[in-house]
This record gives sequence, structure tokens and C-alpha cells, in this order.
Amino acid sequence: MKHRTVCPLTPEQADRRGVLWIAGAFVLCPCHLPITLWVIGALLSGTALGAAFTGHLFVAGSVISIVWLAATLHGFNLMRRGRVDAYTNSGSRSLFDERT
Repeated sequence: MKHRTVCPLTPEQADRRGVLWIAGAFVLCPCHLPITLWVIGALLSGTALGAAFTGHLFVAGSVISIVWLAATLHGFNLMRRGRVDAYTNSGSRSLFDERT
């Protein structure tokens, strides 16, 4: 079974998306963790989710750090893919596409 992308990314689009992913991940950067935890705690205050969040700050901090790492790595992967595709002029491919 072949999986085809509906609209493959051009190298420029992949590079721009990568930069946007990294810029978005900057908000969740662990160096901003005290501010991020305070903002999330303030937004969720008065809810059951807010009580669970403030009761488990280390778990919340770990989850936020893992999300930051995943978003940063995804951004770098998109930028790398854009540069490789621009160099090889091959276009983006899915992992499941058959190479010809």
C-alpha cells in the first residue's frame, strides 16, 4: 500500500515551517520554565486540572520540557529536510514511499 502526501512540501516551505516550529518551541524552553509554569497555573486556577497541575509541578515541568525537545527536534528536522531537498532537488517524501 502506497502512502502519498497530498501536497508535498517545497524546500522553502519546509525551511519556513522548521523556523516556525523552533520559534514556537522557544516559548516552552526550559529556561522559561518558571514563567511557563506560572502562566499555565494562573490560566488553570480554579479548575480540577489546575489543582492537579499545581500538585505535580515536577511532572508538569518534565512534560513541558519533553514537548519543547520534541518541537525543537521537529523544527531542526524540517529545516534539514528543506536543505537536503533543495540540494538534491528531490522534494519531500514520506517514510513509506517507495524509492524509485
